[in-house]
Amino acid sequence: MGIKKKVDHQGTPAERTFSKAQFLASKRFSGVEKDILQVVLADGAAYTEAVARQAVQSFIQRGVKEHG
Repeated sequence: MGIKKKVDHQGTPAERTFSKAQFLASKRFSGVEKDILQVVLADGAAYTEAVARQAVQSFIQRGVKEHG
């Protein structure tokens, strides 16, 4: 018997999702990226790797606000 892949309601393969804790334990992200994920991902939610990487990029591009 082969490995079964999850499929969405339309029958196409669904992307695998991971918890915040799984991303923080992953070797696919650097220490700085994990620090950002700690801030931007919600506890108890599930994310695809693409969404997590986009969250990191959005955080980096946001920049710093100056108080004048």
